[in-house]
Amino acid sequence: MDMRVPVVRALDWRLVCLVVATLGIRLALPGQPIVENYVGRQIPTAMVARNLDRGAGFFYPSLSTAPFPNYFVVEPPVYQALAVGVHRIVGVGLEAAGRGVSAVATGLAAVGLWGLVRRRQGRTAAVVALVAFGAFPVTIRYGRAFQPDALMLGGVLAGLECADRAVRGAGRRWWALAWIALAIGIAAKVTGAFVFVPLVVVVAAGRRRAALALAAAALLPAACWYLWVPRLIELSGSRAAADNRTIWMAVLGLSALARPETLRQIGRFLLIRAFSPLGVLLGTIGLVVGPAADRGGDVRAVRWDLWRVWSLAAMSMLALLGAKLHHEYYWLIMAPAFAAGIGRLWGLAASWRVLTILCLLACAYFARSTWQTPEEWAGLEEAAAEIKEVVPSGVWLVAVEPLLYESDRVGCRLERTPSAAARAAAEWPGTAPRDRLGPEELVEFYRTRGARFVADLKGGARDEDRDALHRAIRRRYKVLRDTPSVLIAELKPSEGSVTGGEVE
Repeated sequence: MDMRVPVVRALDWRLVCLVVATLGIRLALPGQPIVENYVGRQIPTAMVARNLDRGAGFFYPSLSTAPFPNYFVVEPPVYQALAVGVHRIVGVGLEAAGRGVSAVATGLAAVGLWGLVRRRQGRTAAVVALVAFGAFPVTIRYGRAFQPDALMLGGVLAGLECADRAVRGAGRRWWALAWIALAIGIAAKVTGAFVFVPLVVVVAAGRRRAALALAAAALLPAACWYLWVPRLIELSGSRAAADNRTIWMAVLGLSALARPETLRQIGRFLLIRAFSPLGVLLGTIGLVVGPAADRGGDVRAVRWDLWRVWSLAAMSMLALLGAKLHHEYYWLIMAPAFAAGIGRLWGLAASWRVLTILCLLACAYFARSTWQTPEEWAGLEEAAAEIKEVVPSGVWLVAVEPLLYESDRVGCRLERTPSAAARAAAEWPGTAPRDRLGPEELVEFYRTRGARFVADLKGGARDEDRDALHRAIRRRYKVLRDTPSVLIAELKPSEGSVTGGEVE
């Protein structure tokens, strides 16, 4: 008698191998500092997770940058809570736990993609689609980043796959699993709500009332969070949350697509970095000319191709967020459609197979820097260690966010460009907005608000603006450390002289 568990019997060894490979690639070097790619998203997310681990509370996601309390309200801290859970249960560092959550979420996305493609296009197309999905530079970069984008994609793809199974008669439990997966994915990042279009139009075309009910229920947790946000903004000591809400409402629309800078960013990220040029070309051709026949289910209800509808819904979402497309991770939502398109082409002709292999090689080339710490952050860990020796815990330190996080200190965000410095100062209540503010003026502004120390990295390529700031710090304040990795000063009038990296 065959005593094996039915789920285990149903597993395809190809799927298992591909998911293991997907996880393995993204779990490599889990202890790498979280400063690759877009650090302006990773570091605040990690700050919220660390403070959540220390008891901040799920409904009060707190940043470690003044003015306090400073709440991060962009989305509920679902991803951060999962990272903290892994950190506590497994015992790994918080940064490694966050990378692990993103990697597992990418593996979950791969499982969802497998089922949706295999059921419609066959096993071979599913294998090729998963290989392409796992190799895309954008899924590698953000499939191991400390930010919620991979969790969003994993949730919506897994939810769509569960709904697809439910519609095809696999049982009611699949509706419940679809709700859980979709609710987590959309709460992680509400921009994933575009998935409701392929859900209603294609996957559940014959059961649209059930699909609409599922969509409404899945959106409910995120909606409850955004109903709570106004109260959180009211409690915040920083104007950043209110300003971010205003900025988000302002960016919605198509006007940004008329700007040359937006078009340049689209060309850079979509056509080059995210999928490689061949990935975009092959994926688009596969979506346009590839076969789109559904191999099962209620074929009478299926009038639209899933991946064409997915891509149209995703592109519509991206068009509405045109002003945000300088953030590469927004393009992650196109990865399943391009992967499915490449899977379709594989069986059409040998020439498509050759191009697909070349595409995978191109993806490896564009993703090669993912596991390397950028030069500008090369001395981050050494600098953080020196700060821990000099700056007492609990006092305010002025530093760039990654250095604040790595040194585990609270304080004020150092900005080096006049426009960014002006925005940072404007977050303080009672401060009149300014168009421009010099970095050394920002440091002095923070000193008057209670900051006691300033620190900045000295590594990386020569930067004239950074050098000018460091000269001003040496001239105005009491330097405590001036080593090859970091400059640390106490925000009091300069005295003494520096010799051998220490003040005498």
